[in-house]
Amino acid sequence: MHHGDISLNNLGYDVSPAGTPEGVLNDYDLASWDKFPTTNNDRTGTIPFMSLEMLNRGLEERIPRLYRHDAESFVWVLTYATVINVEYGNHSVKISRPDSVQPWFSGDREYHYLSKQGLSHNYGSKQAPVTEPHKQYVTTIKSLIRYWVAFHDNLPELESAGPTRLEIDDPKDVLENLIKGVEGALGAGAQKEFVEVKALLLEAIEAPKDV
Repeated sequence: MHHGDISLNNLGYDVSPAGTPEGVLNDYDLASWDKFPTTNNDRTGTIPFMSLEMLNRGLEERIPRLYRHDAESFVWVLTYATVINVEYGNHSVKISRPDSVQPWFSGDREYHYLSKQGLSHNYGSKQAPVTEPHKQYVTTIKSLIRYWVAFHDNLPELESAGPTRLEIDDPKDVLENLIKGVEGALGAGAQKEFVEVKALLLEAIEAPKDV
């Protein structure tokens, strides 16, 4: 296969006429042009970590996949990683999940959706215990969960006030609002545990680029 003057080999990278690697191929099967979201009705992504909006009405309303959906998914991945028990042995990995995240894997969208909403209250409790290495981050992660639950609850009001989905999906604004929202929810004693997460988010703000 060829792309311009560059030959694309079956190893997944570009090769110049001189035979040197020139870059890495990306899979654009589900890509769309900036400002022109796709009308693809497939629910792509890893369902257990899907955002509340996509779970609630993503298929029915043909909602395009937006940056904020991925930012929220990151929080669900982070949440999941802190409540599961992972055991290694005999060249195998065993993952034990608490009841609090079992609905994410049930195939029942409403059950899954309600489970995530419930974590805004239950995370770190007996219903959703956090494993020992992550207990120092309980307050921060709970605040991240509450931010997205509240965002979803307030989304109809945001949309009725004027902004379109794309106008409330600028990557820089999404992450800055997330930081402000979490910092505002954290008490003074919990600010220290947010420092690492905040540094990563600030770094991510510089990462999104227009293509």
